[in-house]
Amino acid sequence: MFPLAGIPTGVVVYAFQQSDTVGRGIVVLLFLVSMYVWIIIIEKGTMVGRARRGSRHFLRMFDRTVSPLDLALQIEQFHGPMARIYAAGVEEVMDVLEVDPNLVEQHCRRRTLPRALSPYEIDKIRSTLEHAVAAEITALESRLGLLGTAVTLSPFLGLLGTVWGILAVFVGIAQQGRMEIVAIAPGISGALLTTVAGLTVAIPAVIGFNLIGSSIRQTTVDMDNFVEDFLARLKLQTGQEEGTAAGDTPRR
Repeated sequence: MFPLAGIPTGVVVYAFQQSDTVGRGIVVLLFLVSMYVWIIIIEKGTMVGRARRGSRHFLRMFDRTVSPLDLALQIEQFHGPMARIYAAGVEEVMDVLEVDPNLVEQHCRRRTLPRALSPYEIDKIRSTLEHAVAAEITALESRLGLLGTAVTLSPFLGLLGTVWGILAVFVGIAQQGRMEIVAIAPGISGALLTTVAGLTVAIPAVIGFNLIGSSIRQTTVDMDNFVEDFLARLKLQTGQEEGTAAGDTPRR
């Protein structure tokens, strides 16, 4: 049931046949948990990998721009959490500036703000971006806790089955009043199978949990840095807008 390197399938089948009802139940349960763990690893690994690639592509394009509005009209060409955070930021900028929805495309095409942003307005935009980042992190981490639970719970389930199986063996020895290796070996093999099954679940789960968690942490750092970069460009453009407005004011 659990194909392990170096362990013939026949050995596993034999040990399973020698287990009692409790041991077999634990092995079957761990087998089902193992299947679910692999489903989560494949799905989350694919999802996080796609998010990482999309975010890197968006950041490469964003780094080539000057205005924070440069990619606003091309946002549908990008995918991933970074693009969604950027779209939320641009939308909040236009809401804060009270731009007419019919004029949003015009301002994005001109890559200019209707007016300078106040510090309070920039703080409001920061709050919106941080909420968008939090939502993306929540989506990336969904069901990741189940892997952590499998890592913690599986070895204990395996240990429970082993202890139960050994207990049953010693009860049998006590009842028969004799101890022969030929008599106790089948029961011991069945008891140890549950430990093997538990480790078979826990090992890939902990590897997947660490790899996926590390990728999510890197993506989170990239999203936080992007928020700061986006706000820095907004402040820079706000300063340019203020300078332009001051230059247009007639001197007396």
